[in-house]
Amino acid sequence: MKKLFSVLAVLFVLGTVNVFALGIGPQGGYAVQGAPSGALTLKVDSLPCVFAITADFTEPVALGVTADWWVANPKIEGTWGYFYGLGLAGSVTVGENAGAIFAGGRALIGTNIFLLNNFIELYLQAAWQPGVSIHNGGVTPVITKGAFPINLGLRFWF
Repeated sequence: MKKLFSVLAVLFVLGTVNVFALGIGPQGGYAVQGAPSGALTLKVDSLPCVFAITADFTEPVALGVTADWWVANPKIEGTWGYFYGLGLAGSVTVGENAGAIFAGGRALIGTNIFLLNNFIELYLQAAWQPGVSIHNGGVTPVITKGAFPINLGLRFWF
C-alpha cells in the first residue's frame, strides 16, 4: 500500500509541475540627464513581466528596482520582435552630499532578437520614468518629469 501511495504521489507531483524557461542576464545603459548604470534582469517565459535590479556605483551610489509588464511582444520576422509596456520603478540614492528616494511609473518600448536556438536574447529598450522624489531628507515630495533610461542587454535562457 505504501508503494502504491508513493507512486500516486510522484505522478500527482509530475502532473502539476509547470515547465518554464528562465531568462537572466546583464543590462547596461545610460539615463538621459543621468548617469550610466548596470542591472541584472530576470524574466520567466510564462509571464509578460521583466524584473531588474539596477546599480549605479558613481558618487552618489544609487540602487533601484524595476518591474515591467509587457503589454505586447509581436514578432517582426522570425525571432526578431518588438515590445512595449508599462511598469514601476523605485530607487534609493545615498552619497556624501546627496540622498533621495524615488518611486514612479514606466512606459517602455524596445526590440529583441533571439539567437542560438533561443538561448540568447539581445534587446534594446528605452523608457520614460516619471515619478515622485524626496531629496536630502526633505518632507516635500518633488514630482519629476522623469528620467529616460536607454538600455542594451542580453538574457540567457535556461
